[in-house]
Amino acid sequence: MTTAPETSARQRGKQLKRDAIQTAAATLLRSKQFDEITMREVAQLAGVGEATLFRYVSSKYELLHMVYGDELDAVLDRIEEQDAALVAAQGDDPTGTNLVERIRAIYLERSAFYRRNPANSSRYLREGFTLSDLSARNVAQGDRTIALTRGIIEDGQGRGLLDLRAGALSVAQNCHAIYMHEVDRTPVRGFDPDRIWERLGPRLDAQLRPLVLVSRG
Repeated sequence: MTTAPETSARQRGKQLKRDAIQTAAATLLRSKQFDEITMREVAQLAGVGEATLFRYVSSKYELLHMVYGDELDAVLDRIEEQDAALVAAQGDDPTGTNLVERIRAIYLERSAFYRRNPANSSRYLREGFTLSDLSARNVAQGDRTIALTRGIIEDGQGRGLLDLRAGALSVAQNCHAIYMHEVDRTPVRGFDPDRIWERLGPRLDAQLRPLVLVSRG
């Protein structure tokens, strides 16, 4: 019969292996493109056998989701914290322009996520369109961003600062679609990934600034 300490030790051992695998995958994804990485490399760097590796993850795609899913969750946490700080700084009487700047700040951070490793981050972001077993987390992250943007727009409409004729959900979805389009077209058109914000910012402005009804101060 397995005792509780033995079970606990076994669980800790499994978690240590899983952490080592994720750390190895993250290290390789920082230095190589996804297609260049092999499962054998991951196993060697993690200090486990390939058979052991496949007991923890089924494919390279699972490693991609593991690493970039955690990274994007951390980015979204930071976005929400920064947005709360902006709300506090703006006080009880924001302007329509203030609300637009909050949305721009969301996508400025998401652009920074993309710029850190354009090839691999875009590969992860595109996974949300695959409808695979792994895509649910990716889709939820997009929905989380859209929900934050929608909430800002609805707040502005409720305050009479943003045009009510624009559907808040539609505008939020359009903002996210613009971001994804820039991610997609950057390599296709040979654009500089480091300058994505220079392309994305004006497109968001064209979507958002016409909604502003009142701009005080």
